[in-house]
Amino acid sequence: MKKLITCFAVLCAVIKLYGANPDSLTLVQAPWTCEEIAPGVTVQQVHFNQKELFNSNQFLSLIVVAPSASVTFALAVEPLLTTTSEMAEKKGAIAAVNGSFFKFNFEYNDVDYNSVDYIRVNNQGLAPNTYTATGQRQMHQEAAVAILDGVPYIVKATTEKGWENYIYSQEVITSGPLLAIAGRPESLKENAFNTTRHPRTAVAKKADGTVLLLVVDGRFEQAQGMSLSELQKILLWLGASDIINLDGGGSSTMYVRGRDHGGVVNHPCDNRQFDQEGSRRVANAVLLKMNH
Repeated sequence: MKKLITCFAVLCAVIKLYGANPDSLTLVQAPWTCEEIAPGVTVQQVHFNQKELFNSNQFLSLIVVAPSASVTFALAVEPLLTTTSEMAEKKGAIAAVNGSFFKFNFEYNDVDYNSVDYIRVNNQGLAPNTYTATGQRQMHQEAAVAILDGVPYIVKATTEKGWENYIYSQEVITSGPLLAIAGRPESLKENAFNTTRHPRTAVAKKADGTVLLLVVDGRFEQAQGMSLSELQKILLWLGASDIINLDGGGSSTMYVRGRDHGGVVNHPCDNRQFDQEGSRRVANAVLLKMNH
């Protein structure tokens, strides 16, 4: 009972900043399951199957990492496209979510690791940002997850080209769109990527240092996915101050060590079945590891 009360307290975020409404109350009052997988780290899930959230069915998987947790965040990259769970197991992670955007190259590639976004691992640049045909920054390069001494931060892009090279962190991956920074929601463009419901993956951080990893299932009747506006609202209601969108769609996957189905706990959609067997091979992932 104590564990469930603690989880509920985590979920009941500072709604007063944005005003309570039926969807926010539905979110925090729902019967979330909660399991502690390490001291200060919980996995929480909920299934809205009566169209009670945003008038839609939704399945949410959330990892909550307290500032006191003795864990380290890290990035994983592979020269061959690999599932999130396989990368996590290879690196000894206790949990993971898929990372940023990539190209579907199924050949060995240690030049840019199939990424279309900037990646730095162990202080080594592995892939550059790619730009549009007119030399413009892409929407998934508006921000970055930067990991300094194992602690993740969300960094907003500057107007300077090559800004990502100057981020002070051992590990960096650019992604986007950025959904919020320093408690202020970012304006979202009206385009199909933003407004259509899809599976989504996001990293968020609260002002007190709590980190949230969220995966939203989608493309099923049982779980319809979210627009970026809906994703933004969910994480703001959960108390996030900084929020960045990662790759979504068929890539959206959450891994937890020791679980059935190879550790996959959400419903990846690449096999078009509402089960745990549809994981897509991706280029990189965000890992959570125990400190040694």
